[in-house]
Amino acid sequence: MMKQSLLLLSCLALSACSTYQVPDSPTFTISGPWAIMPMENHSNTPLASQKAEQLLATELYVKGVATIQYPATINQDLRSILDFSSKQQQAQQWLATQPIEYVISGSIEEWHYKSGLDAEPAVGVTIEVKSAQTGEVYWRASGSRSGWGRESVTGSGQVVIEQLLDGLNIEKSRSTD
Repeated sequence: MMKQSLLLLSCLALSACSTYQVPDSPTFTISGPWAIMPMENHSNTPLASQKAEQLLATELYVKGVATIQYPATINQDLRSILDFSSKQQQAQQWLATQPIEYVISGSIEEWHYKSGLDAEPAVGVTIEVKSAQTGEVYWRASGSRSGWGRESVTGSGQVVIEQLLDGLNIEKSRSTD
């Protein structure tokens, strides 16, 4: 009885460290690559969105989704690094030249270590899948997680992105012979 109580208490403690809002997803057929577009960085961590975009590409690859990312821009000054609208505009111009059906993007709400003795990582991410042609949002999910003292922010971010993408209903296209 003591072991069962301890196990239940451990599960409750672990689940209290994360929150996910992952609605049912429509079925997405993989017929070609998806474009990963710039994610908005609302956190106080510079370049957090680029880190999340790389994790997103990896997790989609694991699920069998080929992705291409918007071309990197060469930033010469601080303003161009911090100006999301300029980056978004350049990425949209690139997207208009690509034969893409689905676009995946989102935002980073949190991506840092908490203050204090253990300095636990804290991550908050929103992901959405849109039509490349119309911009209509087909699916959106968000999640947040606080990790443990020896865990990295990237590790926590990977867990959040993986949990969110587990909500996507992806069907590989069938070949017709």
